[in-house]
Amino acid sequence: MDQKIRVTVLIENTTESSLVCEHGLSLFIQYNGKKILLDAGSSEAFWENAHALDIPLTGLDAYVLSHGHYDHSGGFGKILTNDPTAKIYARKEALDVYLSASGRIHEISVPQEIAAHRDRFILTDGVMEILPRVFLVPHQHGISNKSCRKVNLYKMRGEEVVPDDFMHEHSLVLDTEKGLVIFNSCSHGGAVNIIREAEDACGQKQVYSYVGGLHMKGTENGEEICTFSKSDIDDLCDIFLLKDVKRIYTGHCTGSVGFEELHSRLGNRIHKLTTGMQFDL
Repeated sequence: MDQKIRVTVLIENTTESSLVCEHGLSLFIQYNGKKILLDAGSSEAFWENAHALDIPLTGLDAYVLSHGHYDHSGGFGKILTNDPTAKIYARKEALDVYLSASGRIHEISVPQEIAAHRDRFILTDGVMEILPRVFLVPHQHGISNKSCRKVNLYKMRGEEVVPDDFMHEHSLVLDTEKGLVIFNSCSHGGAVNIIREAEDACGQKQVYSYVGGLHMKGTENGEEICTFSKSDIDDLCDIFLLKDVKRIYTGHCTGSVGFEELHSRLGNRIHKLTTGMQFDL
C-alpha cells in the first residue's frame, strides 16, 4: 500500500501566498488513502483557504482537535454545519475551561458555540487507533521536563484556577515504514515527553518526523522573544538529534526567533511551516 504522506497547511500564523493567515493552526493530512483534518484554526479562514486550494473538507476520514484552545478549535463550527455526520476526536478534558495570564487573564477555551455540540465529539481516554496505523496518543506525563516551559496557562478545576497540566493535549501519530510521524500542534507537554509517549504507544519504533508548534514564542516590551533558555534549547535539540529525527516542521507558537535558534543547531533537519505550503513525508 502507498504510504505517502502529504501535508497541506491550511492555517498558520504566517503566509508567503495570497491565502489568509491568522494566529492558529490547521493541517490537512493525506495518508494511506485516508484524509484527516488536524485542527481548524481560530476562525473560518482555514475553510476559505481549503476552498482556494480545491480541498474539500466534508466527508473526511477523521477530524481531530489537538487540545482545548480556541486557536485550534475556532473553525470547527464550519465543519459541524457543513458535514452533519462529522465527529471530532478530542481528549476528554478538551472541552473544559482554560485560561491564559499573558497580559490580562482571559479565557482561551474551545468557543462555547462549538463546545455546546458535545454529542459531535468523540472524547478519548488513552491511546486510540482511529484509522489503520493512525493513533491518538494522549499527553500523560505532566510538565516535569525542563524543556516543557509553562507560560502562564491555567485551567479551571471546579471554582479553582490551577496551572494547566496539558492533559487535554494529544498527538496524532502515523506509524509508517520510515518510522513514526508525530503531529503535535503546540507541544505544551514538551517534545521530550511527547516523543517518549509516542514511542511507548507504538512499540519503541524510530521517530522519523515531528510536525507542529513548540511553544517557544513570547513577547517582551512589544518585541518577540524566545521563551526557552539556552539550556532548554540545547535539551530540545539534543532529543531531536539523539532520536535522529530526520524531518522537523514547526511554526505557529514556535515563533521566528525560536525557529532561528533551532535552525542554527539543527540545520536542514528543520523547516518552517507557513499557510498554504505542502510537503510530503
